[in-house]
Amino acid sequence: MTAETVQGRLRRFTEDLLVRRGALVDWPASSNGDGGVAVVPEDVAEVLGCGEDVSLCSRPDGEGLAVNLATDFLERVVPLVEAEPNTCPVRIESLYLKQSDMARPVADSFTWHNAKVDVRVSQPTRVEYHTWFFHAALSSEDRWEDVVALTLNSQSGAEIQIPDPLDWGGAETGGLSSEGKVTTFRKAALGALAQIDRRSIEFVARMESRLERDKRRLREFYGALVDEERRKRERSRGAGESPEDFEAKKRAVNLELRRKLAEMEERYAIHVELAPLCLIRTDLPALAVRCEVLRKKAARIHTLYWNSLTKSLEPICCSRCQASTFSVIFSDDTVDPLCPACGS
Repeated sequence: MTAETVQGRLRRFTEDLLVRRGALVDWPASSNGDGGVAVVPEDVAEVLGCGEDVSLCSRPDGEGLAVNLATDFLERVVPLVEAEPNTCPVRIESLYLKQSDMARPVADSFTWHNAKVDVRVSQPTRVEYHTWFFHAALSSEDRWEDVVALTLNSQSGAEIQIPDPLDWGGAETGGLSSEGKVTTFRKAALGALAQIDRRSIEFVARMESRLERDKRRLREFYGALVDEERRKRERSRGAGESPEDFEAKKRAVNLELRRKLAEMEERYAIHVELAPLCLIRTDLPALAVRCEVLRKKAARIHTLYWNSLTKSLEPICCSRCQASTFSVIFSDDTVDPLCPACGS
């Protein structure tokens, strides 16, 4: 992720956060990160440690609220974030649902590797989608941080891409029962970890490169100590030191090298931190497409979902690794869906 992308996201986050807390924000896009101002309520000003008229800028040495990770920005705004609701229910009452036969869209969207699949019926339904936001951090000799988000169909468990429900014109907050148990957290956390693996490739490579560099320097340093002892012994023609003494010194140096290398491995070990920030529960119309899957002598009904926001069919969830896929292999006896990696 580039610095420009991080700064842009920080800026949008700050504007949205302040507006939600009742502030008036004027931060022109043409200002190149400087020249923003905000009029904030008294309680917000107290939390931020500033006046009710506060300057906004992206430079770490700027006055007012410096929206930059190189400053104490996160420490100052965390109390504002923590004071907000952790769960936001959203309901979209009415959206267009596909009326035509779903056999062709299903055939065009999915690849069934080892089974015959027949569409039996398509029925309107309502599905709750869970959009999870996590704060992710990798700590090593350096630190990497980001916010990751993913949306799951709470019925199928499939991970999908949908527009931000809070930006949807027909969305209304509230209207959902708080009694339903949210069961998607574990799968969402696994999906977030997969995102971290993809996003942090450059960071991990950089840490591994630094580790190899420092290990090479250690080996060169302690190797030089052994070489120096060997040269001393050669210059003195071995006088005053037996071969056993030299070998003992060599073993001591190698032992110290191994100890230093172990310490370095520990220092460069990457520790993962993942913390949930919030959950948006979006209830919206969907089309439940019930399909009969015939696999050898076994048969089973599976339900696919046509999403009214994306106007497309959603992937199916692998029963083993939980990956979302349109390329499906079915198990022989239970007719469980598997992704190509798990089914091969």
